[in-house]
Amino acid sequence: MSRVSSILRKRRASEKVYLASNARDNQYIIAEMPLTDELIELIVGKVDINASAPYQTFYQSLANIAFKAIEQCGIEHANFVANSRLVRVRNSDEQQVLHTPQQSFFFYNPGQNSTFKGYFDGQHRSNKVKFLFLATGDNLRADSAKFHQKVCQAVDLIASRIGLPCGSLKVRDHQHLTYDIFAKEKGHKETVTHTFRSIPARYLQQGYQLPDDIRAITYAVVSIPMTRRLLKDTAIDHDSAQPYSALYQKISDAFIESSKQYGVTQGALIGNGLSPIVRYDESESTVINGEIISLGFDPNNDSGELVSKWEGDKLVDTIRLVYCATNDDETHNSYGKFVNQITECVADFAQRLNWKKDCDYMLMRLNQQVIRRI
Repeated sequence: MSRVSSILRKRRASEKVYLASNARDNQYIIAEMPLTDELIELIVGKVDINASAPYQTFYQSLANIAFKAIEQCGIEHANFVANSRLVRVRNSDEQQVLHTPQQSFFFYNPGQNSTFKGYFDGQHRSNKVKFLFLATGDNLRADSAKFHQKVCQAVDLIASRIGLPCGSLKVRDHQHLTYDIFAKEKGHKETVTHTFRSIPARYLQQGYQLPDDIRAITYAVVSIPMTRRLLKDTAIDHDSAQPYSALYQKISDAFIESSKQYGVTQGALIGNGLSPIVRYDESESTVINGEIISLGFDPNNDSGELVSKWEGDKLVDTIRLVYCATNDDETHNSYGKFVNQITECVADFAQRLNWKKDCDYMLMRLNQQVIRRI
């Protein structure tokens, strides 16, 4: 019995992840629906498309309905977004919103500030309307189920006040932990322990049971700056039409070799300057649309592939490694073993590139996500 207990303790120990205590935590939930003629009719009736800003009244009216419902449910920080852009959220001490042609970046600190604000242009009809809910407070992970419940109540209230049927809105609950994998090498010794339980298991422990028809995906994105050291360690022919091919091939080889050594089967290296998004996709398709590359992963498939996307004539600022967990990576309702596996894999990758761990960072963003309809 003691030997069995010892084996179990060792297995459970491998599921514990020790992170630098300055890891940044955030949770945000996006509820979205298509902007249809029926939705416009429910809110304002007919729209005069010959007006200078034909959709202004519609957007303002819908935002007003939403914000009243959101405030009633006790949520402090939310945004109404109808600009046909992909919504991104990042943890930052400075609260601001930046827009590119295809993306809106929301920077916020969960412990400071809160606001209700709409982002739309009354002259243009968006393809979707989105409600972005940002978690606030000092214990986001411990309070994540409560926040999810509040958001679901708000979404349900918004839908009922508009007159929408049940299941009209798709809800994505995102939870990030962001940290430098090599914080310890830089002298940050203080750590916190995580097991990265799956969201359904964690919510159940917090007293809330998610419905059975949710979809869940867990993945890690590692951001790597294009340092001068990387460039100096590779012979670059600036007279060539593809001067950086040898550099990217070297990085790609290190990514694939380290992934195979540590048994990682689903991943991608993005070195073409595009911004990656990860989707739950059983067809596992990769789609490039302007500045965005969409990576489809199927957690049910434990025999995926490793993909490298780069362009030899373009020197990017940041290379991103994407690792997606499969169902087999979940042990005891936890992804701790997967996170440790990726950490070891990235450390090996860094070693192959002679990375200076005490100086240069490799930033890990561990994303856990559930998708449902309300």
